[in-house]
Amino acid sequence: MIEPNIWRPSGAGAWASAGTPLMLFIALGLPAGAIGVAWPHMRASLGAPLAGLGLLLAAWTIAYFVASASSGPGTARFGTSILLLAGCAMAAAGALGVAVSSRWWMIPLAALLLGGGSGLIDAAVNAHVSLNRGVRYMGWLHASWALGATLGPQAIVVSLTATGSWRAAFGAAALAFLGIGLAVAARRGDWTGVASAEPQQPPTTASAGPPYPQALLLLAGLFLIGAGLEATAGDWSYTQLTVGRSMPADVASWSASLFWAGLAGGRVALGLFGNRATPVRLLDAGVAIAMLAALGFWLGPPFVAAFIALPILGIAVSLIFPLLLSLTPERVGSAMASHVVGYGLAAGNLGAGAIPALTGLVLQSAGVLALGPILALLAVVMATLHAVTRFIGPDRRQSP
Repeated sequence: MIEPNIWRPSGAGAWASAGTPLMLFIALGLPAGAIGVAWPHMRASLGAPLAGLGLLLAAWTIAYFVASASSGPGTARFGTSILLLAGCAMAAAGALGVAVSSRWWMIPLAALLLGGGSGLIDAAVNAHVSLNRGVRYMGWLHASWALGATLGPQAIVVSLTATGSWRAAFGAAALAFLGIGLAVAARRGDWTGVASAEPQQPPTTASAGPPYPQALLLLAGLFLIGAGLEATAGDWSYTQLTVGRSMPADVASWSASLFWAGLAGGRVALGLFGNRATPVRLLDAGVAIAMLAALGFWLGPPFVAAFIALPILGIAVSLIFPLLLSLTPERVGSAMASHVVGYGLAAGNLGAGAIPALTGLVLQSAGVLALGPILALLAVVMATLHAVTRFIGPDRRQSP
């Protein structure tokens, strides 16, 4: 396993330097966790169709994809801190736009801003961390995103209880993006290490594995399906449990929160104990458990699906993204790692938006109970891609 250079700021600013990326990812997770629980209430208040969630997510995804894919050239031209400031400003404007929208057609437009800003933040921070920190910090980074996503559903519940509307939760998300943007502006020097750090690493090759284009396609496929599985479960499970399985809304909201809490818990465990096993072995476990949990959600009775299978699925998929990012330098070589991180995140963003959007179309025509088979199919496809990567790539050298 290739470990990136560990960038450690000295002096009193060390904690602030380490904490700013984590704060960014907490803010990044808030709208992602909130949207699935907010959607039935948004749909009712704005007169949107059931598949309208798919349109919202499609707009979010298009902007997220473009922003992520262009983050490499953007960082080279403007620097990471400028990219982050632009991302925070766009995301704040988008979240505020969602909060104040009075017509359904305004929501996808606001989602373009929210998705574009989120994509800039996601790609810039992940590229910075992958080049300057190790797998355990990557685990803490993605645990922070999951913490924000865990708070998202309860933010909607609190907003509904306090104001009778879902809107205040998105207003709070806008304030969070503005606040962390001010923190980034105050510590712009913390984001200047990437350009000088990468050339100091001796280039590695992936000669023991597949050629670069093949490795890139396999990694992009894993990012796409893994993110799609995570987002589809998070966005649609609440609707399926309430509409399809007649579960009370407050009970189903706790199930949704437990899914996101599972994401947070799995990534906290990776941050604490990620050095106890190789990343490849951890990825094997995550993929296998995700398949079993997806089958449990499909075939289990409602409360088993909601409070056992869904949280376990959250834990399992929590490992996929940070481990794929940490394994990227070994699989494609460190010289190409920063490019593949951007492409992989773009593929993941595409999967996180397009797959739930397509799922919405299927659910509208086939019924919300079709979510179970869809999650199981996604888990099987992810396991197949992972098995191919293990068989032909450098990961096979890490098998016992």
